[in-house]
Amino acid sequence: METALELSNISKQFGATRALDGVGLSVAHGEVHALLGENGSGKSTLIKVLAGVHEPEPGATLVIGGEPVLLPMPAGGFHDVGLSFVHQDLGLARPLTVLENLVGAAARQEYSRYRVDWRAEGAKARAMLQSYGVTIDPRTVVNELPPVGQALVAIARAAEELREYRQRTGSDTSVLVLDEPTVFLPEEELQFLFDLIREVVAQGSSVIFISHDLSAVRTIADRVTVLRDGKLAASASMADVSDEQIVEFIVGPAKSRELHEHSGQFHLDRAVDRSAAPQLVVSGLVGDRVRGLDFEVAPGEIVGLAGLLGSGAEEVPYLLFGAQRAAAGTIRVVGRDIDLARHQPASAVGLGLSFIPADRNRDGIAREIEIDRNMMSLVLRRFTTGGRLRNRHLRARSVERADDFDVRPRRTDVLASTLSGGNAQKVVLAKWLETQPAVLLLHEPTQGVDIAARAQIYRKIIAAADSGMSVVWVSSDFEELATTCSRVLVLNNGRTTSEMLGHELTPEAITARVFAGQQDADAASRPTQGPQHDGDQR
Repeated sequence: METALELSNISKQFGATRALDGVGLSVAHGEVHALLGENGSGKSTLIKVLAGVHEPEPGATLVIGGEPVLLPMPAGGFHDVGLSFVHQDLGLARPLTVLENLVGAAARQEYSRYRVDWRAEGAKARAMLQSYGVTIDPRTVVNELPPVGQALVAIARAAEELREYRQRTGSDTSVLVLDEPTVFLPEEELQFLFDLIREVVAQGSSVIFISHDLSAVRTIADRVTVLRDGKLAASASMADVSDEQIVEFIVGPAKSRELHEHSGQFHLDRAVDRSAAPQLVVSGLVGDRVRGLDFEVAPGEIVGLAGLLGSGAEEVPYLLFGAQRAAAGTIRVVGRDIDLARHQPASAVGLGLSFIPADRNRDGIAREIEIDRNMMSLVLRRFTTGGRLRNRHLRARSVERADDFDVRPRRTDVLASTLSGGNAQKVVLAKWLETQPAVLLLHEPTQGVDIAARAQIYRKIIAAADSGMSVVWVSSDFEELATTCSRVLVLNNGRTTSEMLGHELTPEAITARVFAGQQDADAASRPTQGPQHDGDQR
């Protein structure tokens, strides 16, 4: 098969850190090529070399469609050689419409004085989206789209850039780079994404697919390349390797054995005394989608909430923490009653609540502040004397916690923006656990986190629960809930439709209950309301 893209001998040093050491990547025409590795393995650095963000060391080469491309790539130069990128944040202007996002630079080139024929552009945009199987109204504001809709718009826009490049240049080679496109998508939405990727390939592009989701990789990828510690660990056809082999390539043989020994359902070995007075009591919770939710969590108990997108499960931790205003409801935390309609995050922290949101870069960590300040930001009074911050003591404690949580690098005097996704999430978790909370609220706590860091995060949360902390864990990864939770509540249309315990907690059983509950809810609503689509405009 012809080669679409070939990177060779890519090396990059950051201070004392060897981020890449002679790495190569070869992508064939018309294939989906997965690029895997732990957080910090070098994946992002390699992609940034390809995008022209980083300059590789001398000796690096790049060939696209048989033609050598000079490195370093100039800023924005990837557009001129048939490359396009969709990053985790998607790069969309969310307050604008889909059409405004799609027109962008093209309109500035085509129309003088920015005069745009919006009706004509709207028709073109609608036809373009439909050519990729995306049936979204271009007049829709991006913020009003569900996560999968936003992802499809971003990918369709990038794919169209490549199609226009091939038409303009006559080249038959273009490569779309997708960096964690599944990170914000629940499992039931992935098929839409896979269909779009296949359509992109059918129209002439190759795809580099970066993900920590092995099941997604298995579904969509033809070949896989794995990086470990900045070096090439393996490259193979997906048909020739098992998931176990891929995990071993990612983490190495020793860590792979450790993960295997600790895999399975952590909750089966944990004893929770549910006869004790509950540490968290939620009564009559009402939000945008939640409709009168009641549940309790005992000391040391990990309770999962599962449901499809729009079920209400995803808004529960935000309502309980006061990050989203509840219409009604109360919580009791360690005997103290709070009216959720007046609840705010500041009072939540004072009550002993802690919260790890899904979007850590936006809501969980201050990227342009040092790691030590992030990690100790909620307990700064411990390090203050006479109004002055004792920096040496704060840094010593942060280094101790970085070691305890295996945050890499161990240096905590550098900006949090230098951290990989998994290490950033460990810092967020360490920050909240430093407050010794009574209740930990979690929303997708391992989103975009590699398999080894995920296991470390599980162990830290379970250890905190073993010391008496209560946990409410919301995740669209049902295997994660089955692995960690001692009890799972299934939500549909804002209400609890099922409760699962102990040995009945398997990913398959949770999935079955979630979809069965949705079907029951849809059937019950049909006589009066008709079918519901949750505003999904695909």
